[in-house]
Amino acid sequence: MENKKTFGAYVLQRRRELGMTQKELAEKLYVTESAVSKWERGLSYPDITILQNLCVILQVTEHELLTGSEDTSRRVSEKLAQKYRKLTRNYRITQYVIYGMILLGCGIGNLASSHTLDWFFIAAAGVLMAASLTLVPALAALDPRFENYKLPLAFGSFTFFLEILLLICCIYSGGTWFWIAGTAVLFGFALVFLPFLLPFLPLPPAMANRKTSVYLLTVTGLLILLLLASCLSAGETWFPVAAISVIFGLSLFIMPVLLYQLPLSQWMGERKISMYLLIETGLLLFLLLVCDLNDQGSWFFTAALGILLGLGLIFLPIILRQTLRDLPLYRHKSLLYLSAETVFLLLLLFLRATSQADMLACPFGDCRRGLRPVTALQDGNLRSFWTLSLPNALLFLVLPWGVMAVLRYLPVNRWLRASAAFAWMGLWIWLAPAGFDQIMIPVYGQPDKPYSLIIPFDFTKWELPYNAWNVIMIILLVLGAAALLCGCMGLRAMKKRKNT
Repeated sequence: MENKKTFGAYVLQRRRELGMTQKELAEKLYVTESAVSKWERGLSYPDITILQNLCVILQVTEHELLTGSEDTSRRVSEKLAQKYRKLTRNYRITQYVIYGMILLGCGIGNLASSHTLDWFFIAAAGVLMAASLTLVPALAALDPRFENYKLPLAFGSFTFFLEILLLICCIYSGGTWFWIAGTAVLFGFALVFLPFLLPFLPLPPAMANRKTSVYLLTVTGLLILLLLASCLSAGETWFPVAAISVIFGLSLFIMPVLLYQLPLSQWMGERKISMYLLIETGLLLFLLLVCDLNDQGSWFFTAALGILLGLGLIFLPIILRQTLRDLPLYRHKSLLYLSAETVFLLLLLFLRATSQADMLACPFGDCRRGLRPVTALQDGNLRSFWTLSLPNALLFLVLPWGVMAVLRYLPVNRWLRASAAFAWMGLWIWLAPAGFDQIMIPVYGQPDKPYSLIIPFDFTKWELPYNAWNVIMIILLVLGAAALLCGCMGLRAMKKRKNT
């Protein structure tokens, strides 16, 4: 009952403040005058269907009507909001007046001094730059769609008018430097300010979750564009080499981030390290190819094989382990590794033999020499490859191939495989020098001190030449002891397995 009386007293108060009678209020609500009288005396509530119209007629909110009191906090908020709107409107009008007066003054001054408009456009671009920082945020706040993007809109418009200013200054001075200056400004601004702007930009969901990748790719693209503008402006041809060099250098650091954030399939996601290594190797080879073409040389294949050989020694096991996972070839990854490295090595030796003649015939890049000396050099180098390089390389490769074969494919337990591997290494160290001597004799003749299978060691003497023989003998003894120990462990394991 107390609430009804409070409600009725508030309706009576608002009706009298507005100068209405009970009859006038009843007519506007399409109810009887007695119904209004009951409300004001606290005997009943109005029907819920007419509450909204009652609020409109009494000029109150629903909250005020139901509580029977004025919503002072809301009215204060409305007044503050009205004052803020008025203040921002005055701020915009002031900006319009200030910038308009500046432009008008510059235009009149330019016409009075030069009887034409020339430097006025430079001043206009500067004014628009200033307006983009002070006026654009206020204009963006007028539309709720752009209110959350005030910062990127202001910065974007500032950058745009700065580019316009540079273009006008370039045209005014008769220069051709705009493309370099404009690209440099974009690159510098993106490098410094893009991380702060990306959270405010309306990016698609795929890009919004990968802001770091967007930043790195944007900066890299602008840097490449700056190199292109600089190269074209200088009339040079170094852009491809510089661009690939930059991409290769930056990718060493940014490629892990890109691979981490890119939506890769499960198969590729499990092989990110291999993808990184393959991409970087491909970029390095592409860089060498571009450099070779730019120099009009012929060293690319030799350099590429050398890089593949060197990088493969370290990283090829990782790539094979990841890429061949869950495939039948996985158990043969050691064989594939040695096969690839052997092919790279032999091809490298062959290319070195065929290209060395050209380097000797043309030491300073001047190949205007007779065909006969070059042909003779090529024949000599090819003969040296077949008689020296290839046999020595194959003899050297016998060691890793033998170790791989016994460790991976010998049908015995691990201990016996290790024993066979140690025995193979000892046998190779003992016999290989004799093989190298036999390869060298047809070319260089009989050596003064040919290698003997009976090693003349003497542990009581460590001066030349006994120190070398002593070291070889120690290595052979260690390998023999290791082979014997592993063999015993292997036989013991076999016997134990039979008994069980």
